[in-house]
Amino acid sequence: MIAWWGWLLIWSGLVIALLAMVALLGWRLVKRFFTLLDDVFTVTEKLSILDGVAAEAETRPVNAILRESAEVRATTGARMARRAERKHARRQARIRRGKMLTTATIDLKEWPHEPR
Repeated sequence: MIAWWGWLLIWSGLVIALLAMVALLGWRLVKRFFTLLDDVFTVTEKLSILDGVAAEAETRPVNAILRESAEVRATTGARMARRAERKHARRQARIRRGKMLTTATIDLKEWPHEPR
């Protein structure tokens, strides 16, 4: 049989262990909460930047039926010209890569696995 002071020591130890566990878990929870707050502030800053960019962006164009025909022709021509320029640039890049591949010389100095 355990004396009364033995039970007092056992229960005191259990209560102290419980309080330590609650304090540890509470501290971890507080740290994670503050980390979450930092992330939320970072996201809100980025969203405010994106909102500013979206506000600066052009509004959606008016339907072509409601605009003047000259204006529609001008915007369509400009869009087609930009598309043709991008297409030409891609074609030139492909030609450059093709020429580089076809004119490569097979020389031991150019192989990367060979020591120099």
